[in-house]
Amino acid sequence: MEGAAIVSIAFANGGGEPPDWQDFVGIVLLLIINSVIGFVEERNAGNAVKALMESLAPKARVKRDGVWKEVESAELVPGDLVAFKHGDVCPADCRLVESVDVS
Repeated sequence: MEGAAIVSIAFANGGGEPPDWQDFVGIVLLLIINSVIGFVEERNAGNAVKALMESLAPKARVKRDGVWKEVESAELVPGDLVAFKHGDVCPADCRLVESVDVS
């Protein structure tokens, strides 16, 4: 697109006449609009990724030393008993100890 803008201004009329600026300005405006749209789309995509990362079970309910408490998922260790209910995201690789049939 940049090349098209340069060609449109450089070889517009020839014969010593001044170039027509309409094509050049039109191409440059399209480039600016395309850049703005690209920036907005990238920002929206970044915000969507951030929201997804925040929803990936940052906390977990664990039973340690006989007491249920809430800890960061990153702090889970082998041997923790993790509780989660229907619809929750499993915060780590877990082994199913008990299953409840809700049907």
